[in-house]
Amino acid sequence: MNGVIKERQGIRVDSAGVFLLGAVFLFLSIGLVMMGGSLYRHIMEVSNENDEARTTFSYISNQVHRADASGGVSVGELGGQPALLLEQHFGDWEFITYLYYYDGALRELFVEKGTELEKDAGLAIVWLSDLGFEQDESGLITAWAVLTNGRREQILISPRTMAEGVG
Repeated sequence: MNGVIKERQGIRVDSAGVFLLGAVFLFLSIGLVMMGGSLYRHIMEVSNENDEARTTFSYISNQVHRADASGGVSVGELGGQPALLLEQHFGDWEFITYLYYYDGALRELFVEKGTELEKDAGLAIVWLSDLGFEQDESGLITAWAVLTNGRREQILISPRTMAEGVG
């Protein structure tokens, strides 16, 4: 009988060791999952911020270069908001594309020249906290944006037609 008691005590010690090892593994696994989740969340936030800036400025730059003809790119206003005005001619028709900030987004409004529409008629392109445009006397355009996280970014755009007129 003495051998049976010793054997049972050995089983209890072995079971406790296995249980303790399982608990340590469980806590380490939970810690790793929490660290991984936090790291993933941070990476996604940085990625989203970069996407906002990249999308905003790529879109603006591409629209400027698409409409880049003599006198086709200028900074003006739409309903009191600073806007980038991109004029285009198709045969006898003249159109203007407005790029501007309204209601939390970079918006685009494509209309026949002389048509008056409200600012909310434009198509939302990307969500931002603010956006503005400035043009210096040489024609260089500065587009700046405040991203949804509050970070301010800007880009300088040199229309090709501006370079043709210099020199």
